[in-house]
Amino acid sequence: MNLPRNRFILLSALWFAGSIYSLLFKAAETAPPPFPHFDKVAHLALFFAQIWLLTKAFKTGKLPIPYRSLIAFAFCFAVGSECAQAWFTVTRTGSLGDVLADLTGAALALFTARAADRMD
Repeated sequence: MNLPRNRFILLSALWFAGSIYSLLFKAAETAPPPFPHFDKVAHLALFFAQIWLLTKAFKTGKLPIPYRSLIAFAFCFAVGSECAQAWFTVTRTGSLGDVLADLTGAALALFTARAADRMD
């Protein structure tokens, strides 16, 4: 698979680096969340943005969006980041619920990209 070379791939790489930092290297907040299950919404938004940026990169680069590859990437990133949180951090835990929120965000981004493609 060829990766496009445009600003969205750069933004995606920066978003990915920021995600790794926030999920693995930044200590978890000890303050109570603004509402119940706030962390699930944050995971959903994090993965939605990552996959949306990638779909935008492919679309802007006039390449077909590799839906299966992107969902496979999201799955590996979700499972990998939760395992890393469980095994390598002191203030975070891995959660199947977070993996499901991650994959929901990715699926929503892919659904949005496909819907936008059909409108064009």
